Amino acid sequence: MKAVGKAILILALCFMFTGCSNKEPVDKKEQETHFTFSQEEQHFEIIYMYDEMQEYIDTVREKTGKSNETVFIEKVFEPFKKESNMEDLSLRYVFDPSSEVDKLEASIKDLEKNTDKTNRVIKGALLKSAKELPGNDKKIFVLPVNPEDTVMAEEMGGVAAFVLAEDVIVLQLSSSLDEDMLKYSVAHEYNHAIAGEINPGMMYSILGSVVLEGKADAFANIIYPKVQVPWQEPMASEEKEKVVAELTELKNSSDSRRYETLRRGHPSKGIPQWANYKIGYEIVQSYRKNHPEVSVGRWTSMHEAEIIAGSDFEKITAYE
Repeated sequence: MKAVGKAILILALCFMFTGCSNKEPVDKKEQETHFTFSQEEQHFEIIYMYDEMQEYIDTVREKTGKSNETVFIEKVFEPFKKESNMEDLSLRYVFDPSSEVDKLEASIKDLEKNTDKTNRVIKGALLKSAKELPGNDKKIFVLPVNPEDTVMAEEMGGVAAFVLAEDVIVLQLSSSLDEDMLKYSVAHEYNHAIAGEINPGMMYSILGSVVLEGKADAFANIIYPKVQVPWQEPMASEEKEKVVAELTELKNSSDSRRYETLRRGHPSKGIPQWANYKIGYEIVQSYRKNHPEVSVGRWTSMHEAEIIAGSDFEKITAYE
């Protein structure tokens, strides 16, 4: 989930004309790339931006003299901002334009072959999530992952996912994506979106971001209890002690570099990769075990200090 590196700051895209009547109706185009459905009063829209990405590829190949970033902004990012109603969004904050256009095109072609299946998985995950934790309307944007981002394919099951706003979820997919990882990621990000909806404009410290990820993983585990993700593997007791000590030291810091260290791991300190997820998940699951009467909606909305105070990790901080 690409949100792992952005959560601390956030709480995030050609069709041919032929013949004499060479312009397809707008509603036909939207029908092919926009899918809408509802869960009671909550509405969802899945928006595929493969065509915009193909236009980016085609324009880069024309060697117009424009930089890849400029072309990406014109062909992908501006349409994305318009569709998402996020006109003030910065490109550098969200996407990295790829220079490996051949690999990108091949990925798009493979992804397009499986759009129906992908759509069913995303829709199913959203409906299950909304039934457990209803909220406001959401838009889900689907793009191919940057082929230069090998971490997504190797470690994340071919899925990068993040939330840009309470109503905007972004999925970046590899052609080798794992179906279980996709549905788990959708549920995870949905919980982030609901958390943002409940606490609009809230800025998160490192500790807050850790608990935020723990909430999202706890929620995704409720929706898909049989899906195994690498960052839920228990830490050794020595590792856990070191991670808790690190969090106790950082506490209210909002240094994104220190947070990234928790995600990537710090071998010399004995901190494993995915430490932010691992400890966040343990904290939230500990709270849930101690307070089984508290609803999903209630603990999703709670301040991190209250969650920690009610868990077995209360020594990290005290509820204020």
